[in-house]
Amino acid sequence: MSLKPAIFLDRDDTLIRDDGYIYEIEKFAWITGAAAALKRFHQAGLHVFIVTNQGGIGRGIFTEADMHAFNNHLIDAASKVGGAITDIAFCPHHPLAPDPAMAAHCRCRKPEPGLLFDLAEKWAIDLAASVMIGDRDSDVEAGKRAGMNAYLFTGDDLDQLAKEVLSQHFAAPTRSQ
Repeated sequence: MSLKPAIFLDRDDTLIRDDGYIYEIEKFAWITGAAAALKRFHQAGLHVFIVTNQGGIGRGIFTEADMHAFNNHLIDAASKVGGAITDIAFCPHHPLAPDPAMAAHCRCRKPEPGLLFDLAEKWAIDLAASVMIGDRDSDVEAGKRAGMNAYLFTGDDLDQLAKEVLSQHFAAPTRSQ
């Protein structure tokens, strides 16, 4: 089986506006250019993965079920704008979690690259040919630790960054990728 390249995106403040532990569907709002970027990546034939720290679960602010409902809404919203999200991986841990098991250091909380490695194994992804985009240094560091190209998203327009990423790393993508 040949490995495929992919796009890995952080969720909060990269794809959607984050008002602090966002999990309520009625607060869903795209970041500028996010819907167009998802469509662009899909048209390029690339898998798109979301890798997200969701420490609000560990801190007891919302439940895993709340997060899954929100993520399902995100997947549906992406589809409605012509994009596609292949899979979402999350880390529920947080250093300030009241439960010591949820506060312990883990391999999945970015900047650790565990989520990226797990998705790459599950979906036969070539991490060296893939790109990570996120709004925090921890997103970029996770991508680099996984051997990927990584970009810090400044929040201006995700579609502009998507165009740059595609031209620099996926010069001639095809639907068969």
